Amino acid sequence: MEQPPIPNASPQAPPKDSKKKPPTPQELISHYQSQGLDFQEASVKVVEDLQNVLFRVISSKNKNRKDKLMADASRKVDLVNNRVAVLDMKLDSKPGYVETFAIGVASGAAFRGIESVWPHVLGGIAQIWNAVTCATKPPPP
Repeated sequence: MEQPPIPNASPQAPPKDSKKKPPTPQELISHYQSQGLDFQEASVKVVEDLQNVLFRVISSKNKNRKDKLMADASRKVDLVNNRVAVLDMKLDSKPGYVETFAIGVASGAAFRGIESVWPHVLGGIAQIWNAVTCATKPPPP
């Protein structure tokens, strides 16, 4: 459906300081009457035009909202996906139940082994300490 030209529209560009006023309902009705429509048909045509404009404005705003909503949802899904990937990597690097049990048994055995050898290790360290301190002491006068 073609929109008729506005009767008061001038071919010149309006000055930047002033905003172009939309035509009044009476001007639109008189425009349609000049095209051969009676008052009631012209009024219906004006209402039809206004509804079309309103529908276009509303649908364009909804489209922008949908685009923003989709972009925001996509960004959030990507963020959640990245977090899940990081958690998955961390879980893959952790030992399972069998590996954890094996580590516990090995560390217990190592601790028992060190516990039985510990007095001998401490005695050796004490002997080394005494030898070093005796060697570095100045002779008595």
